[in-house]
Amino acid sequence: PVGGMDMIGKAFAREVGDLIRYNAKVIEVEQNERGVTVAYEDARSSGAIHRAAADWCVCTIPLTILSQIPMNVGAPMRRAIEAVPYVSSVKVGLQFKRRFWEEDEAIYGGISYTDLPIRQISYPSTGYNRGGKGVLLGAYTWNGPNSYELTAMPPAERVKQAVRFGSQIHPQYEQEFETGISVAWHRVPFTLGCAGDWSEEARKEHYDDLCGIDGRIVLAGEHASYIPAWQEGAILSALDAISRLHKRVVAA
Repeated sequence: PVGGMDMIGKAFAREVGDLIRYNAKVIEVEQNERGVTVAYEDARSSGAIHRAAADWCVCTIPLTILSQIPMNVGAPMRRAIEAVPYVSSVKVGLQFKRRFWEEDEAIYGGISYTDLPIRQISYPSTGYNRGGKGVLLGAYTWNGPNSYELTAMPPAERVKQAVRFGSQIHPQYEQEFETGISVAWHRVPFTLGCAGDWSEEARKEHYDDLCGIDGRIVLAGEHASYIPAWQEGAILSALDAISRLHKRVVAA
């Protein structure tokens, strides 16, 4: 997507923005034979609890969070929700005074893979030769000791380490570096991890129970797909969930 992957989410907001209720922290999901009620707090005014009622619920809350929320589903779905750990991942974005990788080294897009703790450097694949400041992905870790170690650091320290290790590949780093930002998915309070980390054994035992319709509740998201960690998996999961739910409603 032109402008970044978040443009997909912004497109959804543009089309159905009047239906979205922001700053709603779900604290309970309760169903009965007639419908579903979701209790939530307004994140901007602590203590204020609201409720939304509907005939059916398509729940896309990450399993790391959903496992902590009271929800009266059957034992098979509950066990499935609690069975999936989440991948640890860290990204660090670095801004430089100039696009030295293009100007000095003729690097246009692509990735430098390394056995350093930063694991890889990814170069922007747009705006070639436009001059001025540049931003690259200075670290991208995926599970393992490097990811856990970076997750444990304060954000500013992660940026510092990305510059230090990246300088071993690009000596221009220290002179050209301006500022940076880092995200450790296990520190993001509404995901507590990057993506569902299914094992083959767990899929065999729990996947069908996770994706099944439990009463009036069905789950969707990358964690309920065979393409974890990708928006494609999340969207395909949602299409599958609402298709099955539609058939259930029509049949009823």
